[in-house]
Amino acid sequence: MLSEGIGERGVSFESYRERLTNFSNEFDLGLFIYIVKRSVIWIMLCVLLSLAAAIIYLRYTPKAYDSRAIIQLNESNTARKVLQVSDLTDASNLQSEVELLRSRFFIAKAVQNMPVRVSYFFKGDILTSEYYTDSWFTLDLLDVTDSAVFDVPIITVVNGDQVHLNYNAGGRLFELDLPIGREVSSPHFKGVMRVRERSEDEKAASDDEGTFYFKINATNTLAAKYGSQLTVRLADANAKTIEIACKDNNPKIAHDLAQAMAETYIAYDVSRRSEGAAAILNFIRTQKDTVYDQLRIAEEKLMVYQVTNRVADMSQLAPTILQRTSNYEDKLIAEELNISLLDALGNATVGKDGKIDVYDLVPLMVGTEFESTLSNMINALHELLIDREDALVPQKKNSMGVQQLDRQIEIQKTLVLKSIANMRARAEDKHAEYQRMLDQFDASFRSLPEKELEYASIDRKYKIAERKAGYVTNNRILENASLNMVPISPEPNVIYFSYILTGVIISFLVVLVRYILHDNITSLNDIAKMSNASIGILGMVPKYKKEIPISQLLVDKNPKSLIAESFRSVRTNMQFVDNSTGAKIVAITSTISGEGKTFVAINLAGIISFSGKRTIVLDLDVRKPKIHLGFGVENTRG
Repeated sequence: MLSEGIGERGVSFESYRERLTNFSNEFDLGLFIYIVKRSVIWIMLCVLLSLAAAIIYLRYTPKAYDSRAIIQLNESNTARKVLQVSDLTDASNLQSEVELLRSRFFIAKAVQNMPVRVSYFFKGDILTSEYYTDSWFTLDLLDVTDSAVFDVPIITVVNGDQVHLNYNAGGRLFELDLPIGREVSSPHFKGVMRVRERSEDEKAASDDEGTFYFKINATNTLAAKYGSQLTVRLADANAKTIEIACKDNNPKIAHDLAQAMAETYIAYDVSRRSEGAAAILNFIRTQKDTVYDQLRIAEEKLMVYQVTNRVADMSQLAPTILQRTSNYEDKLIAEELNISLLDALGNATVGKDGKIDVYDLVPLMVGTEFESTLSNMINALHELLIDREDALVPQKKNSMGVQQLDRQIEIQKTLVLKSIANMRARAEDKHAEYQRMLDQFDASFRSLPEKELEYASIDRKYKIAERKAGYVTNNRILENASLNMVPISPEPNVIYFSYILTGVIISFLVVLVRYILHDNITSLNDIAKMSNASIGILGMVPKYKKEIPISQLLVDKNPKSLIAESFRSVRTNMQFVDNSTGAKIVAITSTISGEGKTFVAINLAGIISFSGKRTIVLDLDVRKPKIHLGFGVENTRG
């Protein structure tokens, strides 16, 4: 087996080497160089055309600019301290924030902070330029009365103190002449057209063949447009940084969009993440008056007792007692809020008119200790409600399938209510226990002097207020977007190199095709190769580029010319071929007419006769004889 494998590899190697040998034998480097020289014009033409194409591409391709901003995510939430529970908002998921920034919903919010409600353009023969905030004509105080005008090009022509507008909306053509600087009204919008003095470049653009127009943009259209131009990626997971990059044909739009995305995120993040905390703090606001009244009454009683009993100074014990009292007060408040929260969950589960709104239950549980216990049951209840809604489409309410789902919903609702009732009972037990412990510490407070009681009251109120501060964002923009006036594409060096390289490749292909299709004999080697035999070469006669006389005899006109010398070389070689005495016969032939038989025969006979030998030329071309023309005689006999 091993010897057979070695033998097969040997055969494969020999076959490969044979293919290489055949290729090297068939490829004629000299012929290839000859064709390259003959194709110089084509090569130069391909390279020049490629260079011209590169210049045209750079001239008529819109330039793209980019700008980028970097934001860092970091938040702080103190609202959770009120209940001493876990954070009311979920831990920041960087990837989810990246997807939020990529969404059209968020891009639409950012676009609303940019001056892009109306876009102004100049359309030339090929390119279209957007003026953005640099337009010399503007539409201010815009009020859209018909949405059919959104994203429709409105052609603008200024004539003196009037503006002529032309646009197509809803399949109808509208043409309006509106005054400049005054409030105007059209069938689709209201506003004020303003025109400022144009710069020289703007005047030059207006003199060219082109059109000025503007579009009233729809927010969704802008979000879709800019969404394809935005790139949001996670820059550094450890540092919690996100990079926002924008690319546009206008450098100011790229800068403003990147900056608007970053600033809108900071503002939106505060509002979004505060919603969870706000749900719990609403319970605090509804009961704060009651809690404060209870604290005030308790403090007044303590002060009266202190004055009446003249308790001694216990400053060393006061901090410990105050800390424990504060802890139990916080726990007491937390349990009261838990009880209120459980009551709200129970009411939401029962619902109005027997209807259950699961979406009212979820925000109430977020961030509380009941979330993990009740979420599965509420989700199951939610799925049953969805199944019931789906079943009502093909079935009636009194059908067996719908009735079975109603029974399952009632069972699930009962389980939720029983769980809430059990949790409320446990919360009431904890509340009673904390109240008992607090009453014990109240006795310790009675031993504190009046100033300490006043300080404890102020400090306790301050801490409660501090814990209600809620969500505060520490997100920040690490790097503001910069205005980049250098385009990122197209890159001239890359374009020139790629186009010229393409021209060189095309030139090589042209040469290669000409090499493959080449079927002319250009050297002695070609003759030997095509004949597949060993043929002796007597000599070569160069091509005569001047006008050949009627006689076609050239060797007598200039005996020292290159042609005369070539025929002498042929005569000499013929003598070496056969040096015997006597007459010699030489036949001159070719495949078709016009290849030079008559020219070679006359000049070869002439050069032989110049050597002192008598020479006879016989014209055996019975179809088109020409020898007699070379000697200026008539061909009447023969």
